[in-house]
Amino acid sequence: MADDLKLEEMVNDLDVIILKYQEDFEPHNIAAILLSRVTLLVTHDPVCGKGLLKFVWEKLDEIEQSNPGQYL
Repeated sequence: MADDLKLEEMVNDLDVIILKYQEDFEPHNIAAILLSRVTLLVTHDPVCGKGLLKFVWEKLDEIEQSNPGQYL
């Protein structure tokens, strides 16, 4: 339970930072910054990182397949 609260706090903190800079940077720049941090973190657990990135890629593909050319 304590871990859940800390995770929720971290997500909220990240949201505050993203919102703080969303007027200064294009969304793709913010996404690139976040992806660079994910890449840094998953270097400690490459198997988890590969699984995470595979999951994200599959979700992006689902979005594109359901609305070709609309979002990606």
